[in-house]
Amino acid sequence: MASHSWLMLDHESPRYRLPDDLRARDPMGGRDCGWVEQMLPFVRQFSQPGDTVFDPFAGFGTTLLAARLEGRLASGCEVDAGRIGLIRERLARHDLAQGTTLLHGSCDALDDAALPPFDLCLANVPYFGCGWTGAPAASQLYDSQSYAQHLDGLRNVFHRVRAGLREGGACIAMVQNIRLGDRVLPLAFDLARILGSLFVMEEERVLIYPHESDEPSTDARTDRRHEYALVFRKQRERIDLQATAALLETLRAQGHTFTLLGSFARWLQAPQGTPPADADIRVDPDPQRLNALLQHLRDQGFALTSWGDPVDLSLHLDSYRNRYYFRADRIDSKGALVRLDISYEQ
Repeated sequence: MASHSWLMLDHESPRYRLPDDLRARDPMGGRDCGWVEQMLPFVRQFSQPGDTVFDPFAGFGTTLLAARLEGRLASGCEVDAGRIGLIRERLARHDLAQGTTLLHGSCDALDDAALPPFDLCLANVPYFGCGWTGAPAASQLYDSQSYAQHLDGLRNVFHRVRAGLREGGACIAMVQNIRLGDRVLPLAFDLARILGSLFVMEEERVLIYPHESDEPSTDARTDRRHEYALVFRKQRERIDLQATAALLETLRAQGHTFTLLGSFARWLQAPQGTPPADADIRVDPDPQRLNALLQHLRDQGFALTSWGDPVDLSLHLDSYRNRYYFRADRIDSKGALVRLDISYEQ
């Protein structure tokens, strides 16, 4: 893949496009099917032969087909049973079904035994407001009843992706902002925020390609002549160690009580070891004292999030039960990061 920030796709090969007879069997007429040519450059750049490429939204198997064409193993989850059948038939027609694992259901409902580790996650995400007419399923994101519910579903899936992705592996999501009626929803940017809470952003690419569409009229409209490829990596962040240590000393001096845990505590004892990616502290789940700590951090220029969502102050702790921690990030004008994870539940 070229090093510039865009990828021009000039045609879809008839050899690898979704066959018309398979497209006709899909509830949505296959109108959300991506191109194999769209996925091939990312498979080549971000994986090696023999690696496993995983798609949590397998759809019509486009990513899986691209992976198998490049000598990778392929694994995918799909919540619609009918599309599972289409994927199997599509791969079989290319004699590439072997080396492919298909799982029926949403990946966030699977345990480690059901979903082995993988080396690259590469996916086109489902779009909100597409008017799903297939079989109903609680995990069918095409059928989300609200935009917030749709984002929650994406967040749950990519949390599971993070658990299965090997350290150093890339997570790449193809996504567009969408127009729904007279409203534009920033799906690409909201998804980037979700992924940014789980991975380290490496780059973005803009995919540009012709698309003479004969799709039926729909309230959910996107411009399929361009997409964002959001490229993230599962890796340790680099933080400003000295600034982080100074922050902890300042917090203690100002009367904030906490216990320092994990890798940063070990690094303070042995600075020659592996540098930590954050500082973990544990605090008492007292809303008033916790609110004071978070307010102080916000006043010092920290962004406060919980699972990627902004944290509202004054704090209503019950709204964050079972999320276990808050994250405080501050990036200075030179790009140096201080990151504090504040756990308040066991």
